Amino acid sequence: MKENYFEKSFLIDTHLIFQNRSFSLRLLIDSDSVVYTIIHSNLVDKVCEKLKIQPISLTKEKLIRDYDEKISKKIITHKILLNLIIESHKKLTVSMLIVDINHHEVILSKL
Repeated sequence: MKENYFEKSFLIDTHLIFQNRSFSLRLLIDSDSVVYTIIHSNLVDKVCEKLKIQPISLTKEKLIRDYDEKISKKIITHKILLNLIIESHKKLTVSMLIVDINHHEVILSKL
């Protein structure tokens, strides 16, 4: 029997923070398979505009695995670096790779 991916994941209210600016959203925390924190390319423009930041070029392009563990054909070339507040009490500095993803705008890797 195939395990349901979402049984090991959950959604949580979060704030992306840069200096004194904040962007609120619900993100998926992955408790099993995601190695990197990723943000959908469609959301990045909104986040960057609101927080007044720019994406950062990666020194080396990355490939990620899809949920079925196959290497994705999506090449990642940029990231954003932000602080994160999860449920008003946990602050982390997180590097988010920018890529088109399915189902959610942000997937946070297990910490």
